[in-house]
Amino acid sequence: MKSALMALAAAVVITVAVTAQGKEETKAVSFKEDVFPILKRHCLPCHAEDNENPSELSLDSYELLKAGGKHGAAFTPGKSAESPLIRKFSTKPPFGDRMPLNSRKRVAQGKAKWLMDEEVKTIATWIDQGAKDN
Repeated sequence: MKSALMALAAAVVITVAVTAQGKEETKAVSFKEDVFPILKRHCLPCHAEDNENPSELSLDSYELLKAGGKHGAAFTPGKSAESPLIRKFSTKPPFGDRMPLNSRKRVAQGKAKWLMDEEVKTIATWIDQGAKDN
């Protein structure tokens, strides 16, 4: 019985070690260091507080992003898939055009500039991690 318990314990230790090696740790995403630079580069040309934009969504700061715009909250902490901010980057946004806005001509010519998948993933991960002002 003692050897059976030792064998079981060894199997558990091996299983935990293999499982731990196979998992990638998700780094904590910072609003200031990771998310805001993406928003600044791609979104602030239109969504700055001093600009008029139809959505009334300003992205100059965490507080303004959190306040949302005409269509309500831009994100739901912990729920990136349901957050309008993420959904607006998709090919079929819930309302209006895909962001960042490109001219119809650029889109038709295949020259539109969208966020890279990694940039969208960074913002989504930040939202899923609680969308903190960090």
